[in-house]
Amino acid sequence: MSVCKKGKGIYVVRWREGDRHRSLKVHGTEEFARKVEREKLCLRDENRYPDISKEINYRMSELIDRYWVQYGVKKASAGRERSILAGIGSELGSMFVRNVDGTHIQRWCDNLTGKRGLAENTAVRHFNVMHHLMKKASTIWSRETGLTQNPADMVEIKRSDDSRERFLSKEELKRLKIALDERIFRKGTKDFNQTNLRMRLIVLLAISTGMRSAEIYSLRWPDVMYREKLIAVRAKLKKGKHRYVPMTSELAEEIRRYPAVIGKDRLFLPTCGDENKRQRLAGNFNNLLARARIRDFRFHDLRHTFASWYMMNGGDLYELAKLLGHSNIKMTERYAKLGRAHIAKTGTTARVIWSMMDKASEQEEEEREWHTA
Repeated sequence: MSVCKKGKGIYVVRWREGDRHRSLKVHGTEEFARKVEREKLCLRDENRYPDISKEINYRMSELIDRYWVQYGVKKASAGRERSILAGIGSELGSMFVRNVDGTHIQRWCDNLTGKRGLAENTAVRHFNVMHHLMKKASTIWSRETGLTQNPADMVEIKRSDDSRERFLSKEELKRLKIALDERIFRKGTKDFNQTNLRMRLIVLLAISTGMRSAEIYSLRWPDVMYREKLIAVRAKLKKGKHRYVPMTSELAEEIRRYPAVIGKDRLFLPTCGDENKRQRLAGNFNNLLARARIRDFRFHDLRHTFASWYMMNGGDLYELAKLLGHSNIKMTERYAKLGRAHIAKTGTTARVIWSMMDKASEQEEEEREWHTA
């Protein structure tokens, strides 16, 4: 066994198995390459490559179809899942599952951001599907596939920093509201501009409740509970359960203004009429940001804006986790420092108390001196 460095972040692991010399190119750190080396030694010593596995001709296309039926179709993001699986099938579908190794998956990953030009975050989502697919192939379906380890474990994917905390300032919030108000009506008329009215309500829902875009698009009219001043969030995302978010009187008035489509119970119908199609704001939202002179901002940052201002106004971290639908409080803790910083700037109560105590001490000292005299 040996580990040789071939370039920046590229190592070649060499070992002997049976009567043959084998090698594997690894992308990552030297520590990761050493880990691969140890795993190859263990696999060789445990003899986990029986000859019978070479007779199993189970193709990736069959694996993808099986995975889709048992897992993919049941996910909330089924549409996106199907597209990702189709991409895997177009590149690796004709291969036998037992022959797919880390090199093949690494090449597929490189093509995501290379040939296909996907963003890093999108490429990570594609890799997560691949990893889960091959995990099932190497565990519960290993007898059919001939695969005994997950080859995706041999790939070190670059994950972007998810600690972005961009939120709107007071001035930006004012400009955003002005930009939203500008184009409610069609130019020169008193008729509602349906496209801008739709975007307006979506933006106001996101910034007033912290809801995700997919949750907003899944809203149905019965979810708007005017009497209770609540909105029921029933979209099951990221293992979340049904939850409720508060609805201010201003938001309620905006929802009442929004016209319902007769015979449809969803607030936001896809423009093409296919209710299962994913929806995007894209150009309309970018135009809104341009009119409001807001830069470096994404739609998801409206959720950060809600959470940030909630904490800066004395909100409770655990209550915020419930409002955002976080299953783990660690996801919410990024906003804790905003609460602490704001409290440190505006916490005048303690200074007032100390001032009163100091004055009381001075008065007591004066009275004691008067009695002594």
